[in-house]
Amino acid sequence: MKKTISLRRRLLFMVVILWMMPVISIYYYLTVSYRNSIIEKTTVLMEEELKNFTSFNARRIEEAINLSKKTSYEQIIEKAWRKYAAGKLSKSELYREIIGNLKSKFYNDNRFVISVFYLSEDPDHIYYTSRKASDYIDNYKTEVEAEAHSITGQDTSDAHVRVINGKIYIIRNLYTTTNYTKFGTLILELNKNKLIDGMPMNTNYELGFYINDTNSIISNNYNLMQENRKEILNQLTAHYSNKVKNKIIHEKTSPFAGVIYQQKYDDFHIGGVLVADETVIFSELRDVYIAIFMIALILIPVFIYMLYFVSHHITKPMSRMIQAAQDIEKGDIGMQIEGEPMPNKEFAVLMESFNHMSSEIKYLFHTAYNEKIARKDAKILALQSQINPHFLNNTLEMMNWQARMAGDVTVSKMIEALGTLLNSSMSRSNKKMIPLSEELRSVDAYCYIISMRFGKRLKIEKEIDENLLQTMVPRLILQPLIENAVVHGVETVKSGIIKIKVYREEDTVILQIINTGKEMTEEDIKRVEDIIHGRYNREDNGAEPHKSMGIHNVNERIRLIYGENYGLVIKPYRERETASTITIPYSK
Repeated sequence: MKKTISLRRRLLFMVVILWMMPVISIYYYLTVSYRNSIIEKTTVLMEEELKNFTSFNARRIEEAINLSKKTSYEQIIEKAWRKYAAGKLSKSELYREIIGNLKSKFYNDNRFVISVFYLSEDPDHIYYTSRKASDYIDNYKTEVEAEAHSITGQDTSDAHVRVINGKIYIIRNLYTTTNYTKFGTLILELNKNKLIDGMPMNTNYELGFYINDTNSIISNNYNLMQENRKEILNQLTAHYSNKVKNKIIHEKTSPFAGVIYQQKYDDFHIGGVLVADETVIFSELRDVYIAIFMIALILIPVFIYMLYFVSHHITKPMSRMIQAAQDIEKGDIGMQIEGEPMPNKEFAVLMESFNHMSSEIKYLFHTAYNEKIARKDAKILALQSQINPHFLNNTLEMMNWQARMAGDVTVSKMIEALGTLLNSSMSRSNKKMIPLSEELRSVDAYCYIISMRFGKRLKIEKEIDENLLQTMVPRLILQPLIENAVVHGVETVKSGIIKIKVYREEDTVILQIINTGKEMTEEDIKRVEDIIHGRYNREDNGAEPHKSMGIHNVNERIRLIYGENYGLVIKPYRERETASTITIPYSK
């Protein structure tokens, strides 16, 4: 049976829903939709700011690259190198010429931190200017020199932008303007702080960028490098590719939202990163949350009153009436609902009708119930008294035959067995129920008699749960099943086995007769089912209608005593086996 929900719970659920719906609706329209609007607006602003940021940085880098190219066009260093190569300048004079040119172009330009130049034929001897401490040249040798020499080995005059340990370098080879001969290499470190100098920044966002690769992020915001932001940075970096001309990607990792924008230029590839903290983005929602909280506080008294009304005027009166109905169900026939009056007219009418109905039930019970029980007992006893005389005829015939053969012991046992059966079937005590052990003694007597008939052709087996021997069962419910098993099972194949099983399954006791014989057909199964439930024509069963009456009698008695959920079933069991199964309730 499907489990139902009580009306009380349904009403309380409706009250909760009716209270929560306006709160949720307000919350949705004032937060969710507003939140989505903020996200959409913020995304557009982040994209635009990031594009501006990336373009601004790119222009500054291109300006630095173009300035490095002027070194070749102006030919000052080239001319000094030619004079040195021709022996017209000493090494110290060459040094002054080169240093002077580097200072004039890069030292006084705060876009550059350091400028380094070395001749191709003498890469270990460098010429440099630095806006940092004097030991910076040592840092250059450990960090940059290897990368610069790798570019020197290439036959190219392109500007190579590299990020080494978070610093931005421009490295390019210098060639003569006449015969395109490589004579030196120029290395410039850019002042990354000056790349974004003069650009208006939104302090709510955290900015950084990549140059050419993803080995290192160049951050202009210290917070961007903090541990709790690494997850969103890793997700954004995974989308970065220096092979793509331009692309914009969005990522979300609570509590951060991030955007990466990348753009390809002639000499380098730049990618901008923008990360925003949701607590900053959605700071505008705080006032909205306060408003929602105030509305909820206003609605709480309404909610409490609704709960009181439902409880006092509906659920409490219902509980009183349900309790009264349950009391009647438990046997308190004629009980009356008393106490305080019902809170409303509807339940008052129901209470009055219930009390009147309870009085009528009490009268009907005392006047009609006993009569019904008497009729039921009479019917059970009448069914129980129906005895199949067929086996008695066979027994008498066998006793006559044994007497002629002068087998006194055998005759004595058969007469004893027959007496047991007669006592069971013709008991004058009118007991409807007997212990299972007594029923099994009658079964043993019957089995002994039929074993005399079949001899070694019939084998009887038992599996009895001894804990169930005192279980009360209707009289003569197993013998008709064994007789049916012999007639329709064993006799059809001349020999066989009959197994008697008694066991318990949870709250039921199973009495089972399993016999060998011919396989039941679908027609046999249908015919037997019709016989059990009384849907048969006795004239169609030949000369022995009692065989049909026996199993029908057993099933009907069981259903009368225990109810419609119990009874007899006869169906195929295993190959060439049929099982007759009786199910009754278990009781201690």
